[in-house]
Amino acid sequence: MDLFLLVFLLVIGLFFVAAAAGTTTPGAPPPAFLFFFPFIFFGVFLFGPRVITLIREASGASYAVTDRRILIRNRGRFVELDLATLPYLEMETSWLAGPTIYFGQRGMYEGWGGMYGGSPAPALRGLADADTVYRIVSDARAKARGR
Repeated sequence: MDLFLLVFLLVIGLFFVAAAAGTTTPGAPPPAFLFFFPFIFFGVFLFGPRVITLIREASGASYAVTDRRILIRNRGRFVELDLATLPYLEMETSWLAGPTIYFGQRGMYEGWGGMYGGSPAPALRGLADADTVYRIVSDARAKARGR
């Protein structure tokens, strides 16, 4: 969805610039401006909050994985997950948010429309070495369950 919104915004922006550059009547507003303005406005309206939300969620977050728990602290939220009872583990890579490891199921349409950039599911976001962290969490979960 992020990629669609970005491409949508860029294509409509290019059409707007091309149409505005082709206007020959001096002083008259280009008719393309009136046509393309809603597309540009809603493209920015849908994509902008998504980017801002992702940046806010990733900044100031700290994570810790112990032999029994996963600790996640970010802006005003502290989550402690018990590895022995952790039912869900998913890794997703997004071009905008980077690699993310989720510890809870997400809604089907979560993040669509850009207004819901974040997820209520606890997650480790924007990890540099997500594959290694995923293996560490998975192995720690297996040990905590006694396997």
